Amino acid sequence: MNLAEINKRIKHLEELINHHNRRYYLEDRPEISDAEFDLLLKELIELEEKHPTLANPSSPTKKVGGFVSKEFNKFTHIKRMYSLENISNKDELYKFIERIEKTIKNPSFILEPKFDGSSVSITYKEGFFYSASTRGDGTIGEDVTENIKTIKNIPLQLQTKKPPKIIEIRGEVIFPLKEFTALNKKLKKDGIPFSNPRNAAAGSLRQLDTKITAERPLIFIPWGAGDFGDLNIKTELNLISKFISWGFSTLGEFIPAENTSFIEGHFDEVLKNRDKLDYEIDGLVIKLDKIEDQLKLGFTSKYPKWAAAIKFPSLMGKTKINHITYQIGRTGIITPVAELEETILGGVKVKRASLHNFDQIKLLGLNIGDEVFIERAGDVIPKVIKVSRKNNSKKFKAPNKCPSCKMELYKDGSYIFCKNISCMEVLKRKVTYLVSKKCFNIIGLGGNIIDKLVDNKIVKTISDVFSLDKNELRKLEGFGNKLAENLINEIDKKKKVSLPKFINSLGIRHVGENISTLLSNNFTDIEKIGSSTIKKIESIDGIGTEIANSIFIFFQNQENIKEINLFFKNGVQIEKERTTKGSKFLGQTICITGKLTNYSREEIIDLIIKEQGKIVNSVSKKTDILIAGEKSGSKLEKAKELGVVILTEKDFLNGYVQNDS
Repeated sequence: MNLAEINKRIKHLEELINHHNRRYYLEDRPEISDAEFDLLLKELIELEEKHPTLANPSSPTKKVGGFVSKEFNKFTHIKRMYSLENISNKDELYKFIERIEKTIKNPSFILEPKFDGSSVSITYKEGFFYSASTRGDGTIGEDVTENIKTIKNIPLQLQTKKPPKIIEIRGEVIFPLKEFTALNKKLKKDGIPFSNPRNAAAGSLRQLDTKITAERPLIFIPWGAGDFGDLNIKTELNLISKFISWGFSTLGEFIPAENTSFIEGHFDEVLKNRDKLDYEIDGLVIKLDKIEDQLKLGFTSKYPKWAAAIKFPSLMGKTKINHITYQIGRTGIITPVAELEETILGGVKVKRASLHNFDQIKLLGLNIGDEVFIERAGDVIPKVIKVSRKNNSKKFKAPNKCPSCKMELYKDGSYIFCKNISCMEVLKRKVTYLVSKKCFNIIGLGGNIIDKLVDNKIVKTISDVFSLDKNELRKLEGFGNKLAENLINEIDKKKKVSLPKFINSLGIRHVGENISTLLSNNFTDIEKIGSSTIKKIESIDGIGTEIANSIFIFFQNQENIKEINLFFKNGVQIEKERTTKGSKFLGQTICITGKLTNYSREEIIDLIIKEQGKIVNSVSKKTDILIAGEKSGSKLEKAKELGVVILTEKDFLNGYVQNDS
């Protein structure tokens, strides 16, 4: 490559890495595996080292990598929260130790598990739980204080008579494997399981409803500290001992490493027993034990110079792409899938692998007939990570017509999707989601029946589910009178639904449970959402421009309006759970934090909605009132900074609710 081509490649890699960082840290929906991401990052590092004049000062190689969602308050760490440099082989391990030995004589190391979860930082003041945040970009994270409080093995008060004035305890939130399997089995009925335990941990932490987080069996494992104030700590092992004495749990071994032979032996032993663990680890972390030595070495812009992650080898293999097929999602997104020559990875026969999106095919430069490396991690569908041998010199051409309905496809960023609301495959996915627990929860209407209903054109739109009759069902293979009658009775029972679940069932692009709840909290009925402006939708705390545009466009489409009217014609009723009585809070935005004693949080929300107030999940400049219950955390501090009106539960009930004029 000439310099111009190298510069173009560097910029392309930067865009790709930033994109995948957003998917991983912000959306909890990674498109590629850790191994694929590491390959991209490694290539960019090598190009920057060979051509330093082309390196961008804001390159992702110089960043920790996370992003901060608009749905959560921002939280600034007292001390920066760094990532770890990766060590993938013995040579890199030896180089890491040699580099340290140039500065530190006779260094002492410790080894600990590298948990595959979600990194968080918990701040304690005078021994009391004060706040909690995700890593974010290393400097600013997301405030997840209320959600972290629900994790049962985190002490709200440190078990010591002499706590430090302030300490940032860093650690990993993990999802035990047995519970993850049970949760996914449950979620699979709705067609939307988590891809792996790490995503389950991250997704559970970033719920806007703390009740959902509280229901998940999350575990917090401390592995270090940011700022530790006046605490006199000499070594990492001393710090871990402190954590245990304060009431924290640990998993795996945190042990001193005597020499390279011991490190290699321990690594091999842990790798051998990895499958016996009830939690996921993807390697070991090696650290200098003495804090004094750590301070001498310091940090790069991204990593501590005194610690690194020794990564486990991934389950990789080589095979050939025989064909490329397409999966169609409920919002019409077309996902390419590689049909492979059968190979075995980790004892499992593999015939298919995800290609994620069409930009990924272009990036990898692959086509049908090429030999490729594939990787499998856990129960996730294997992924193509690199071409090993190019057998097809032609460039792959993405489809321009839907493989199901043959209508023209549309491109949106990295994705291609079908806009035809009558497309049979899109319809099947939409109906599957509509009958799930997240929407109408129609028990007994499974995938096979849905396929038959759509294939036989008994169900032509999602609203047709509510106009089914016994005679139509009896036409289907395997249906008798009793089965048909039971299913019709079940559908009739589920025709009443809440507004958030109804919104969620419509299949609006970018709109899931959380956005549906935000919309229902700010609009009293579906008609008001449909007649709203983009500006008004975007003004809702937690809804950005892209989502607001998607909602607005959906309701401008007359076919969608016709579909909504057919729901009601077929007997669907939106339950009026909250009716307005007055206008005490008209135009006011209210946030609730802390533990309430006289009313449940839901009851307080009911009171506010009835008086036409708007509920938000975070404090911002747009917030008018913060109702602060017991043990209020960072939201209270934020409200004080912004000059938001702060009311106790008693003040709110006495001054605003009971004194009706």
